[in-house]
Amino acid sequence: MAEAEKKSSDNAEAGAATDIGVPLDVQKKNSRIFASILSLNFLIAPVLYVGFVQAALCKRLGTSDTLANLPSTLYLSMAWSGVILAWLYPQARLLKRIMSTVYGLIAALGAMVTIVLLLEAPDAVIIGAIMLHALLLGASNIAAVSLNWEALGRGVSTSLRGRTLAIAFGWGPAFAVIGSLGAQFLLDGKLLGWLPPEWMKVPYPYSYAALFGLSIFTMTTNSILVQKYQFPLPANDAVRTSFRISVLGGLKNFVEYRVLLIICIAYLLVFCGNVVQVNMTIFTAEAVGRASEDLAGYQLALRFSFKMLAGFALGWLLTRTNPKAPLLVTAGLQILGVLWVLFVPGYWFLLAFAINGAGELFGAYYINYSCACSAKSDVRRTVAFIMLLTSLVGLSPMLYGWISDTWHIRASFWTALSILSVAFLLVSLKLPIHPRPREAAS
Repeated sequence: MAEAEKKSSDNAEAGAATDIGVPLDVQKKNSRIFASILSLNFLIAPVLYVGFVQAALCKRLGTSDTLANLPSTLYLSMAWSGVILAWLYPQARLLKRIMSTVYGLIAALGAMVTIVLLLEAPDAVIIGAIMLHALLLGASNIAAVSLNWEALGRGVSTSLRGRTLAIAFGWGPAFAVIGSLGAQFLLDGKLLGWLPPEWMKVPYPYSYAALFGLSIFTMTTNSILVQKYQFPLPANDAVRTSFRISVLGGLKNFVEYRVLLIICIAYLLVFCGNVVQVNMTIFTAEAVGRASEDLAGYQLALRFSFKMLAGFALGWLLTRTNPKAPLLVTAGLQILGVLWVLFVPGYWFLLAFAINGAGELFGAYYINYSCACSAKSDVRRTVAFIMLLTSLVGLSPMLYGWISDTWHIRASFWTALSILSVAFLLVSLKLPIHPRPREAAS
């Protein structure tokens, strides 16, 4: 049996070499680049994953729960930008150049917030800088996500995708654990009970400045790495068409394909349920009697430790089963995480971040399913449209904050649980096990 499995694996790799016209060794190199970029993103996750750190900083500056959720809302509200970028620059030959520019912009945004903090600007200025950072980061990250998925689609065969995602979302979160523990040390002044000497402690605002400052280095590195992707360019590259044809016509084709529309709606619902994590952070004060920023780093470390384990497990699951299976598992984990917050008291409540973190990989596998429904030349536009529709999710953090301020924070968790349950049923009952593009791949 082992010999048969090895033979099957060898045959799959041999087929992968000719599947997209890219040699196997180049495909593996592209996989490593994709994983490296994600690893650097994970390393600076406390900044790029808008929510935990931004909410803790806002609360430190005396804002309401609603305003503490505003960075997440601003971030998600820029989801439309990916569609505009896909329309303005559809050419495959510009792919690497645009990605490099996008990561350079993210580095510049990190520099902006770092400078404001180092100058010890007034609270209103710092809050404004955080909001502007979240807004423009939303546009930049949306672009980076869609472009990286296109690079993966052009440079790595579908038969090697499970292995690629296992590496990227298995080892990648290990860097997030390092970054999260570093954030915990910076923000709380101690780590796992260890009290460092006074000279090692980093006071506010320099602690937050160090976090945002690290994004300058990581994003500059990503700007260089994307130039290393290798994939064949089409003989007839895409050209810009009118807004009506490219965007409105493309959206019409998108919504008319039933499977693609359903996976998009399910993705939106799971995403909407997932962003209740900001309120989970705020709930720390009620659950364990400590300020949210005291444990934010530990929460992120748990989140990404279990995301790392889930990354390997889900990649293996994809190679052994079908693209639908990870959708059900990740949505189920999101549901379990919210239930844990509601019913498990004390410090055990912190395990909710571990469960939720494992389920947070829904983003990768729902997009992977969507890409499997799209022709190769449509992947960028498909992902861009999904990101566009996720702008609706941008209202969710503010909604959860409003529910918390109006009733009680637990009411926001019951709301998220209802949304996630609908998503789970939709995926279970309405999506095929093996998705296919409506038209032949280009």
